[in-house]
Amino acid sequence: MEFLDAVFNRRTTNGPFRPDPVSPEHQQTLIRAAAAAPSQFNSQPWRFVVIEDRDTINTVASISGESMTEVMSSGTFFNRYKKYFRFSQKEMDTLRSGMLFDKLPALLRPFTSRAFTPSGQNLMNKLRVPQTLGEENRKLVAGSPLLLGVMLERGEYRPEELSGSTPCSAWARPWRTSG
Repeated sequence: MEFLDAVFNRRTTNGPFRPDPVSPEHQQTLIRAAAAAPSQFNSQPWRFVVIEDRDTINTVASISGESMTEVMSSGTFFNRYKKYFRFSQKEMDTLRSGMLFDKLPALLRPFTSRAFTPSGQNLMNKLRVPQTLGEENRKLVAGSPLLLGVMLERGEYRPEELSGSTPCSAWARPWRTSG
């Protein structure tokens, strides 16, 4: 596949994952691709953890669902990402970026202009939207046969300073947790 074909034809889905185990060969390909990502001064300040243990995946899924519920019910999520939400094709065509929410039930469409106001946040909380989306997030993560954790090396985080340089080969080795 040509590079631009891959870039322009990729899609993000939030549907369930296939339950099939991910082969060691595919795991290594994922890690190699992640390790090849560009970084400032080629510092590559990350570590990768392959997680296959079902209990660990379920624990991460619970944390993920609880976190999603919290950021949505506090308004943090919407305040941060509201600039990317599009509620009509015209808006999407004009701005040419963001996420199009064009499949909203007709009953909700008149309220899209108020979705990111304090009263909109209160309504979403009363309707338990954050809990519903948090649970959907938990189920999505829990349904994965494998998680690839990407972690920033704590020593590399220096606010307002340049990152140090570390050779790629030292960082790209995966750590594993398996059951």
